[in-house]
Amino acid sequence: MLEEINYSLFRTINKFAGHSSVLDAIAKVTAEYLPFLFILVIVYYWFFKKDDTSKIKLLLVGYSVLLALSINFLITIFYFHPRPFMVHIGKLLILHGPETSFPSDHATFMFSIAFAFIILDEFRIIGIVFSLLALIGGMARVFVGVHFPVDIAGSFGIGLISVMIISALKDLILPMNKRLVELYNNIFSRLDPKYLKGK
Repeated sequence: MLEEINYSLFRTINKFAGHSSVLDAIAKVTAEYLPFLFILVIVYYWFFKKDDTSKIKLLLVGYSVLLALSINFLITIFYFHPRPFMVHIGKLLILHGPETSFPSDHATFMFSIAFAFIILDEFRIIGIVFSLLALIGGMARVFVGVHFPVDIAGSFGIGLISVMIISALKDLILPMNKRLVELYNNIFSRLDPKYLKGK
């Protein structure tokens, strides 16, 4: 029953592929490269938000991503689901290896970042925006024919669970993050030209 719904939803989304070169191009760029936008925003906040508090909190985002992708990896060890093109349904717009479909690493990556930002007060708005972008990115993966809707739903759940776990452990993790940021600052202060000139 679930598989029938999954296939039906896939066909509903993927049926629009191949009819518009502009829409296809947008979908392909979104499906493949949207995660880089998330990375760029994190890099921006890390290097251009000078206060240590932001860095301490951003590390929680990194932990959420690592945990989510680790869960994905464990799932792929014990469960295999073919991608749409492997069962010869839909239209494929981008090349992809015949790997397991569930869950989507791209979508998991984006959802875990988005949800992690939401639980951090100062990043909540960007987290909400990222949640919408993650959903769009996930649907783009379906549109181009490399994932089923259930794969994206699974990524949503894994991202949410990972962030909830990290959030529950936050009080234990933050002191460690503070020490890591202090170590980071000490190392990079020694690379500062002003510091080297003083030596």
